[in-house]
Amino acid sequence: MSVSQVQLPPGYPREWEADVVLTDGGVARLRPIVPADADLLVAFYERVSPESKYLRFFAPYPRLSIRDVKRFTEVDYVDRVALILTLGDEMIGVGRFDRIETDQAEVAFLVEDAHQGRGIAQLLLEHLAEAARERGIVGFVAEVLPENRRMAQVFADAGYRVSKGIEDGVLSVEFPILPTDTSVGVMERREHRAESASVHRLLHPTRVVIYGRARRVQGMVNAMLRGGFRGEVTAVSSDGTPVAGVPTASSIATVPGRLDLAILSVPTAELGGVVIDAAHKGAHGIVVLTGTDDSPSDNRTVVNLARAYGIRALGPDALGLINTHSEVEMNSTPGPMPRRGGVGLFCQSAAVGVALLNRALRQDLGLSSFISTGDYADVTGNDVMQFWEDDEATRVCLLSLDSIGNPRKFSRIARRLTRRKPVVVIEPGRTSRSSHSGVRGGLAHAPDEAVDALFRQAGVMVVHRRGAMFDIAKIAARQPLPRGSQVRLITNSFTLCQQMVHTLTAVGLLTEEEPVLLHAEAGPEEFVAAARTALADPTCDSVICAAVNVYEEGTEDVIAALDQIAHEGDIPLVGVFLDFHLPLNREDEVDVMGELPRFDAPADAIHALSALTAYAHWRERDPGAVPLLDPDILRAKRVVHRVLSAHPTGRELTDEESAEVLAAYGIPLVRRYPVSSLEEATAVAEHLGWNVVLKATAATVRSRPDQANVHRNLAGADDLAAAWAELNTLVSELGLGGDIGAVGEPVVQAMAPPGVALVVGSREDAAFGPLVSMGLEGIPTELLGDTVYRVPPLTTVDAAAMVRDLKAAPTLFGRHGSPRVHIDGIEDLLHRVAQLADDLPQLASVALGPCVASRSAMSVLGARILTAPTDDRRDPMARTL
Repeated sequence: MSVSQVQLPPGYPREWEADVVLTDGGVARLRPIVPADADLLVAFYERVSPESKYLRFFAPYPRLSIRDVKRFTEVDYVDRVALILTLGDEMIGVGRFDRIETDQAEVAFLVEDAHQGRGIAQLLLEHLAEAARERGIVGFVAEVLPENRRMAQVFADAGYRVSKGIEDGVLSVEFPILPTDTSVGVMERREHRAESASVHRLLHPTRVVIYGRARRVQGMVNAMLRGGFRGEVTAVSSDGTPVAGVPTASSIATVPGRLDLAILSVPTAELGGVVIDAAHKGAHGIVVLTGTDDSPSDNRTVVNLARAYGIRALGPDALGLINTHSEVEMNSTPGPMPRRGGVGLFCQSAAVGVALLNRALRQDLGLSSFISTGDYADVTGNDVMQFWEDDEATRVCLLSLDSIGNPRKFSRIARRLTRRKPVVVIEPGRTSRSSHSGVRGGLAHAPDEAVDALFRQAGVMVVHRRGAMFDIAKIAARQPLPRGSQVRLITNSFTLCQQMVHTLTAVGLLTEEEPVLLHAEAGPEEFVAAARTALADPTCDSVICAAVNVYEEGTEDVIAALDQIAHEGDIPLVGVFLDFHLPLNREDEVDVMGELPRFDAPADAIHALSALTAYAHWRERDPGAVPLLDPDILRAKRVVHRVLSAHPTGRELTDEESAEVLAAYGIPLVRRYPVSSLEEATAVAEHLGWNVVLKATAATVRSRPDQANVHRNLAGADDLAAAWAELNTLVSELGLGGDIGAVGEPVVQAMAPPGVALVVGSREDAAFGPLVSMGLEGIPTELLGDTVYRVPPLTTVDAAAMVRDLKAAPTLFGRHGSPRVHIDGIEDLLHRVAQLADDLPQLASVALGPCVASRSAMSVLGARILTAPTDDRRDPMARTL
């Protein structure tokens, strides 16, 4: 039963509904219970064994009374909460809590015996804890019989600090439910295992059904047979035309036995009954192929229908799945089967999938797996990365993303995956970025450059050509990572040598000594001898052999000889071969570590090697740590919540409110005193003890590059009067008319030590959450785009990189003899802004500037903070799809 089909009770929290992945990779629907679930609950309870009932109620409890059913299904969603897990039309688990004190609640679970061991109790606990925290509950208590080891283990494995005691033969368990590093880590590990298992089941079916019009079904059957699929295939023709080569059935429902995977090529309108039939046959997943001309709403219907019946869905507009593992050898795409190798390849739309597979086939690149999910699929790149992390056959991960469903989760998974395997993403900044649950309305998307920077922060190699993605994969899948930036170039062409040295230098790679220049007619023996010497040299980090031979013999002998030694070193050996001959026929060979990556364009090889060198450096460096700042979070939240209570759509904070929020995070704001007349400005300056600055802050006046709107080091009344007069003249020249006190919005401030003016800020992106940025104030940032970005949490390494990644960074480090500014102060400010933005999603934007970095201090002279209504948490602590 869907809750959309019944009258919902008052206060029903629809935001608690979620699709969840179980530990074995299956899918189920989690939602709050409603009174209309009475029959569902009774049927569920009848299927539960007497033993499980006894362990739940501590006594024989064969059936639920009418009063029991009413009490269990009618809750207030505040003090009494119950969540159920459904699969198709059946309830398979229920968990509940009842408040027993102001901030304490008793929690209990019951899971159908047939579904125990699938992690249902852990999921219910996570979601109940999330709901309880929203209702002001900070701790759970439970009573468990000592023989109920499974439930006792659920609490022990929750990641919270658990205290236990036995009273009257009953184990009493008590634990706080506020998130901790341990509990969050436990949740993320369970999420990883479940989502990895879910994709593993899709890629390892033993019984597959292909359903649709006979012509298309026959093509898919042929692809499966040519690929050498190790399992069983059954064909179902929807138009009654015979299909040859495999057993057939009249419908999915009549296929003998259980199924693992259903490959479908039918319009969305006809999918309902087909999905239900596949679910009843035990299918783990469905693949809805391209060519159905579906709208986004139709695609969402496919996802919702599949999830309701516990099935993972790919498509519509999916190209299919490929698994080259020797025990599977499945090709459920219309294309040829690629050869086995170490490259995992993910894309969304079928059209992009065709382009990617064609390139892999043309370049003879071995794949471990290929997954095309469709544009609006249930399975995402996040799920696939979880699988690749565990998959020993996958050595390098390639993703082409048309949209990013949950970017914050993508970044979290990618940071972990890139510590183990190279990850290459094509143009994430230029994709259409959709947001996961909890999109904040009215928030702008981040600039493309920011998104690229965020992926690089996670160790992801970002490319903007498909060819560049495959170039990196050719090296990463076959060779070790470079040790450093020193490259040994071996070639038999002086002209090519000069060109390649220039390219190496341009991308930041070094040639530690003169390149090895062989004679023009050099053969395999000379190249092998020079390569072996380089591979054994501890000062060499990678080797490029570039051979040119345009005559009859070509370079095939050199390729074969270098291929034999490519496994001998612990640094990469890359080949560039220029001739007029076809490459060696390697159609039947298996792509194993040690094969020689081959290029016919020197620049492509160098750029790929440069990307991998930078990645290897990122992976080996100390990632740093997030500093402990101890801000007064509650103080800042009180200010923000007070503002949003009075202005539900949000507004800009006043100077006083901004100062209080920033002070809560240890960011002192140099106070600004707005003035409207020379007399008022003089009074303020005297109060500050002079040595003040007078500046006009109206946008029209402030935007002048000559900074004529700012007058510094005003030491007395005469200086201030002259500055006031000059600002009046400036207003007149700009054609604004009137006195500066009326149109220029002048302020008086204490003079900060001289230094470099920066702008530091954050913005809440609709999909990515908080983005921290920094640049020099004025033209470098506003017109030249010299701005750097990162995403919280910000480690010490991240903050240091932000400062040094600015093109104008030499200005901060003492350019042309000027003093070096307080770099530690800049980095400290970045950390504080990052934590402020991460803690308070309601801050739509924070702009601090100018922030003057002097030799020994960091002064924040201005702040503009905008608020917008949103939830306190961007991502739920409980696991959801």
